Amino acid sequence: MNYIYDILLNFHEILYDFYDWNPNDNIINVRKIPLFKITSNQLKEIKENSIRFDSEFLKSFQNRTELFSGKDIKYIEYCCLLSDGSETLAVLIKNNHVEKSHLLVDEELEVLEVVTRLKEETINYNILKRSKNTGFKTRKEAELEKSIRHNLKKLKEENELQQLRYLYYECFNEKEENKDKILFRLENGLEKNFDFIATKLNQFFQLIHTSK
Repeated sequence: MNYIYDILLNFHEILYDFYDWNPNDNIINVRKIPLFKITSNQLKEIKENSIRFDSEFLKSFQNRTELFSGKDIKYIEYCCLLSDGSETLAVLIKNNHVEKSHLLVDEELEVLEVVTRLKEETINYNILKRSKNTGFKTRKEAELEKSIRHNLKKLKEENELQQLRYLYYECFNEKEENKDKILFRLENGLEKNFDFIATKLNQFFQLIHTSK
């Protein structure tokens, strides 16, 4: 078994680049973690899809990952690094649910140097579905979009037509009375002109929330 020592990991259902990590994330300091070299195709599939790993593969690194915890050492039951020699991905498996983490740049470079000396393996897994992703948006932009869509949904459910009319005019400098048409164009605008539309909508929602 090959191991990497002393790295930071930040597991989420959505795979965030290191520059999108937040200070309040549950970032863990790993003392020791198994490393497997796999094909680029397998790494791509695991990165982009929800995966269920084969039980025999899980057993091969069960309780092999160690965490720093004061004077004691804690173990994670199923956690490892996967790399193709160009990129590295950490996976955490709990109750058949897989979370993933990138590495910090300097730590990944150290891992990639180790990988050059390893023999490539083929691991077994099933692809369940496409993973959630944020597209080309940063984590902050994705979270902002989620908040805006939630607030638009509330306006729709509460039938706040006056506020929806106002938002429509602010965004498009046009008047519209049909609620469904307003919502369709606002939501479509978030996809096609995110920076402008999101800024307008967010300013409005921040204002009404502050006034309450």
